[in-house]
Amino acid sequence: MKKGIVIALIGINTLAMMVLTFYLMKLPWLAGDEKFLIWATTVMDFSNRDRPESEDFALINTSYDLQLIDRYDEFGFPIGNQAITDRQKLTRLLEVINNGEKKPKYVIIDIHFVDSTAYDEGLATQLGQLDNVILSAHINDEGVLEKPLFEEINYGISDYLIGSAFDGVYKYQLIYEDSLKLLPLKVHEALDGNESEKQGPFVKLGSAWTLNNFIMNYRILQKDIYDLDAGFNPVSMGELLYLSDEDVQNFTSDKIVVIGDFFENDMHETVLEITAGPLILLNAYLTLHHGDTIVNFSFLLLMTAAYALLSYLVFVEGDIIENYINRISGKKLARYLAGFASYLILLTLLSLVTYWLFNIHINVFFMAVAFYLMDRFADLIFYKSS
Repeated sequence: MKKGIVIALIGINTLAMMVLTFYLMKLPWLAGDEKFLIWATTVMDFSNRDRPESEDFALINTSYDLQLIDRYDEFGFPIGNQAITDRQKLTRLLEVINNGEKKPKYVIIDIHFVDSTAYDEGLATQLGQLDNVILSAHINDEGVLEKPLFEEINYGISDYLIGSAFDGVYKYQLIYEDSLKLLPLKVHEALDGNESEKQGPFVKLGSAWTLNNFIMNYRILQKDIYDLDAGFNPVSMGELLYLSDEDVQNFTSDKIVVIGDFFENDMHETVLEITAGPLILLNAYLTLHHGDTIVNFSFLLLMTAAYALLSYLVFVEGDIIENYINRISGKKLARYLAGFASYLILLTLLSLVTYWLFNIHINVFFMAVAFYLMDRFADLIFYKSS
């Protein structure tokens, strides 16, 4: 082929693969093999984990503070009982916090407020007196937003991946259906002062850009909240209420307070370990706060250069591994597998680099398929006669 045509094809293919990359990044799921890559790179970087100061957070556990209320069927008839978080204790806790001179920096309440109780009026009063508070909302199985009972109180969606079949929390979504913001994003807006707006596969945070679905950087692990030396141990709500009001206020003042089930009924598989839902929400906020997944010019420049090189291999037949296999094996299947492996290996190395430099993974498997199919197509069209 003429040099000008080759350069044009490389440019077009590079642009197309960049578009495909960001399309795959915005999807809420991963290929199976990519989970291992994500796990491996995360573990390798584990020793450099930047864990925040525990003094900035107060974690309050509600796993063992439950009350029974009536359960009703779809026609409104009582059919038994169900356990929910004890709202009388929660009301008392918030009352103590509100009576303190120094309030919390922010209060995240990861509790599903759907069913009514006799204590809701008092709880609503205490929630209304908090300056910075957010409640969890959920998307039900029909795709409808279930707002908390206390609709005047700020709330955000706390589901991790919405509307997709998945077997763990590997990616986190920031905005659902272009307008519904998830809880960590709302916390980031309030604490960091960055307004957010969804634009295509990206979310604009102030002047920066991040992916709408991103792989989280876990700064606080579930094992940290079991480790007494780490200082993140959640205090059970009932135990906290045995303390004096002053002690409770000192425990929560000027901190990010997270209230939820840290040990029992809200556990999820993540890239490293089984992790409590409230801790996932906190890590998602910390990912945004530290700008871990910001897409900047350097990232785009690296991706463009790497994809231009891979596109050169596609159209100039510079596949080193496949050429080597051609010399030592006459089997067509071996040559095809070697060609795919070339792109898979190179893209894996690229993903390692983007993770260590920018905390961003790329979808290695599907991109390798795309480059290899383009390689076969180019071979069939341009090199068939040779």
